[in-house]
Amino acid sequence: MATTLQTAQTPGTTVRQAARPRRGRVSPRQGQAIQTASLIAVLIIWQLSGNFLNPILISTPSRIISDFFEILFSGQLVQAFLGSAAEMATGFGLACLVGISLGVLMGRWQTAERAVDPLVSFGNATPTIALLPVMEIWFGLGLAARLAFIFVICIWSVLINTLAGVKNVNRGWADVGKSFGLSPFEATRRIFIPAAMPFIFAGMRVALAQAAVGMILSGQEIGETGLGGLVEDFGSFFQTGHLIASILSSTGLAFIAFWLLARAQAYFCPWIRAMSARR
Repeated sequence: MATTLQTAQTPGTTVRQAARPRRGRVSPRQGQAIQTASLIAVLIIWQLSGNFLNPILISTPSRIISDFFEILFSGQLVQAFLGSAAEMATGFGLACLVGISLGVLMGRWQTAERAVDPLVSFGNATPTIALLPVMEIWFGLGLAARLAFIFVICIWSVLINTLAGVKNVNRGWADVGKSFGLSPFEATRRIFIPAAMPFIFAGMRVALAQAAVGMILSGQEIGETGLGGLVEDFGSFFQTGHLIASILSSTGLAFIAFWLLARAQAYFCPWIRAMSARR
């Protein structure tokens, strides 16, 4: 006579019933197939929409690909892409350098926090896009104004997250540093900064997205150069295919930047992943 085993989690449920997959759940392979199929369906519908929609309003995928290679081989896209990437990296790098340094200083020295916190609160609350005319007045219509705008739009996220990370370091770790006779500088370098790195990288990811926005806005408004300048030019002349190709190129630049930041985190701070909760 067969014996039916029951699971401990749910009384009355057999092992065979518990082993069955729940309805509505899909395997990773099925999930990827669904995502691919939905993307293909969207592209097909988008392409077919070109038969009855004005091409000025929305271009088709095939037209966008054609226009993309046109501006790529003409050299316009390569020059704009490299210029925007350099400006974005420089402004973002300077914002990280100043933001992390100032955030650590504020987190470790209460006097510095009280002195600088009103300025940080004011700067973070200010709509950054309103500072574009100020950058033009201060720095002119050249590279310096674009870098300054990217710097200003990025620094607050890095600074505030760094400050939060330093202030949230486990008190026990700080006590261990004191037990080993670490000076305040050594404790900051060996304990507080490494422990705050998850917060710092979180702020850098937010700032990187803001840097991409600042790169496009500054290119549009200050000198009409780079990818922002291409977007402005193609939009002004209703070249929708070229416009979308330029926008997608800026999105690709942002994806590359996010990937590089993730690789940097994995290489320089492997303990972040090791200490994170597994899903």
